[in-house]
This record gives sequence, C-alpha cells and structure tokens, in this order.
Amino acid sequence: MKKNILWVMIITCIFLIFYTGGLVSQTPELRYDTRDEAPNLFYDIMTMASEDTGLTTFQFYSKIAYDELQFVKRDNQYYAQYELSVTVFDQHGDQADGRIVRKEIFVNSFEETNSRKKFDVASVTINLKPAKYELLVGIMDFDSRKTGRRKTQLTVPAYFHEPLELSDVILADRIVSDSSGNQEPVPNVMGNYGNQQESLFLWFEVYNLIELDSVKVNYRILNLKDEEIRSYSEYRRLEGDRTQVAVHIPREELSAGKYKLEVWLGKGKTVVKRVRALSVHWMDMPAYANDLDKAIEQLKYIAEGKQMKAMRKASDEKKSELFREFWNEKDPTPGTEQNELMEEYYRRVDYSNAAFTSFIEGWRSDRGMVYIILGAPNDIERHPFEVDSKPYEIWSYYQYNRQFIFVDETGFGDYRLISPFWEILSEIR
Repeated sequence: MKKNILWVMIITCIFLIFYTGGLVSQTPELRYDTRDEAPNLFYDIMTMASEDTGLTTFQFYSKIAYDELQFVKRDNQYYAQYELSVTVFDQHGDQADGRIVRKEIFVNSFEETNSRKKFDVASVTINLKPAKYELLVGIMDFDSRKTGRRKTQLTVPAYFHEPLELSDVILADRIVSDSSGNQEPVPNVMGNYGNQQESLFLWFEVYNLIELDSVKVNYRILNLKDEEIRSYSEYRRLEGDRTQVAVHIPREELSAGKYKLEVWLGKGKTVVKRVRALSVHWMDMPAYANDLDKAIEQLKYIAEGKQMKAMRKASDEKKSELFREFWNEKDPTPGTEQNELMEEYYRRVDYSNAAFTSFIEGWRSDRGMVYIILGAPNDIERHPFEVDSKPYEIWSYYQYNRQFIFVDETGFGDYRLISPFWEILSEIR
C-alpha cells in the first residue's frame, strides 16, 4: 500500500514537470533551495606545470547536458545560451583571477534539446601562484535566467621542485594532437565509464629534473574495499623535462560500481603517487546513480521486499538486468531515451544526501524520506535556537494542505519526523 502511494506521488510530480514546467512544490517565491532551480553542471579540475616560471596552470573543464538548458526555436533550429564563470579567491577572500565564458548551442531537432546524452563542453585555463584558494563556479541560463553557484577548496601545488613529479591526473574520453604534435585530452569530466563508451584514458604529465631517459610507471585499479581488480606497469621514455602520458583503461574487467585508479612512478625516496576516482555505469542511468548496489538500496521507498531481495542476491549481470526491468516498467515515456521518473527519483536522493546527512546518509533520514517521496516543500519554518524546546522544522505542502514536523532530539542535526507520515500519505493519495 505504501509503495503504491509513493508511485502516485512521484508520477504526479513527473506529470507536472511536463505540463507546468516544474514540480508542484516549486513555487518560485517559496522555493526550498535554489539548487533545484539551477542547471546541473559537472566539472573537473587539474593542475600542471606552467610554461611561466614560478606559476602553475589550473585547468577547469565542465560539461552540461542539453536537457539542463532552455532552448528556444529560431527559424529551423533550436538555440540555447549560457554563461559560465570561474573565479578564484585567495585565503584573504580577495579575487586572485577569474574567467567568464559564454556558450551558444544550436541543434536541429526538438528531441536533441531534451537529450541527457549530448553535452556542451567548456574549459578555462588560469595560471596561478602555488597556494590554497577557494574556487567559485557559477552558471546562468540566459533564456530561463536560472542560476547556480558552487564553492570548493582548491590547492595549487608547485612543480619542478622535486627530481621526479606528476601533474594531476584526469580522465579523458580520447586524446587528440594539435598542429605541433602535442597531445591534448578531451576531458571526460563526469568520471564515468559508460557501457556504450569505446575508450577511456588516464592523462597526466611527468616532470623530470634528473635527466632520466625512461621511468617505470605503475597502475592499479581498486574497488572501494581496496581490493585489487587489476595492476600493471610499463616503462615510459621521457622526453626532456616534460612528458605527456595517456594510458588506456580496460573496460571489460569493470562491472558497474565505483573504483580508485592509482598511478605511481619512481622508487625509494622519489616515489610519486596520484589517485583518481572512477565510476562505471550505463549511459541510460542518471549520473546521480553511479553505484549499482547503492542505487538498489535506495529503492527501499518504492520497491517491494521481494524485488530488493532478488536484486541483492543476483550476479552483477543479472542484477543490472533486474534493475533495468524495474525502471523500464515505471517509465512514463517508453520509447524515449530518458526515464523521467528514474531521473527525478535519484535527483531527490542526491539532494537528500547533500542536505540532510548527519549520522546517517541523508537519503536514509526522515527528512530525506519525505523529500524523496513528496519533493521540495513549499515552505520551511526553521527553529534552531528555541529557548524552551529542541531544534525543530515545520515543512508545509500547500497543495496537500499538510505539514510535517521534524525535531532534532540529539542536537547534532538528526531531525526525526514526529508526524504520522504514512497515515497522512494514505489520506492525500
């Protein structure tokens, strides 16, 4: 009964996405969090030695799916425009550098405007002094005026200070050569090796101040339990003080899940090591759900117990088949490349993890459960410092004429629902 109620709630939200342009709870002046409004941008960063002495090159790469942008029809084409800003602040909060990139996209069909498999790629290059910074990334869709910002810490190291060094390591979909013969990576950005992808590479630079002719480079692929999936090594001929290296990552040995890629070279006191995360999942899965086992566990609010048990016990191949069957049966638009219901469900899971994680993962929390099932509330009353009560929140859903109360019993952000949730769901079905 509970599962059926939840399906009604989520399918209702998907219907409203199609016919009103947003979720029922997304009243502009009462939005819960601007993150729901902002286009979802993926980005990756790396540092490498600059040609300018004393500086380090900071390289920023981004990808945005066409479906995240607002297209308008112009003549016989569809047109979208967005602006990407990359700003670097020093430890005093002063702007050290920044760039603004404006991108225009033209496609020939309406179907392309809704694609989650086609992306626009942007890059920004900035030379910085080695230090610690704060990176602010902003994006704005020119037609919808939707904006978003993200902050992260950035450490820019110095290179050519040790006998043997490695740049940062990035993942690249392919490697191309410029007119001078220098290699250039086409960045993967999302850190994902999809089932329809023909190749994926590790790309990095080796810096050599001790005039070695060659060096042994070692690689390992580990799962999240630090169990070795594969290891290999090769000797690389060094081309002066800077050598670019591209290494193909084998796909056939990697099932859906998360991995760590290790690269190290040298021996004794000159060992240098880099670690890179890698996810393996199918192209038709949402980017939020990049771990199959975890994605199955997160079905607890909508899947029956026997379905969960069958998926957990199945082999990797059968597990992925059952997972696909589960979502194919719920697809509100069969025959299209996007399963809107699956996308929306895992978007809510991802948001819950970011917003509500405390002692447990956010999707497992009471606030996460309500958010996943009902979406963003129209309004939240927060009472974190009441004198005569514990911290609490009141979530209001105007369309259902209901409120849910969460109390932080421990004082550590572990808000528990005190409203009779499932009984209320049966009433508002």
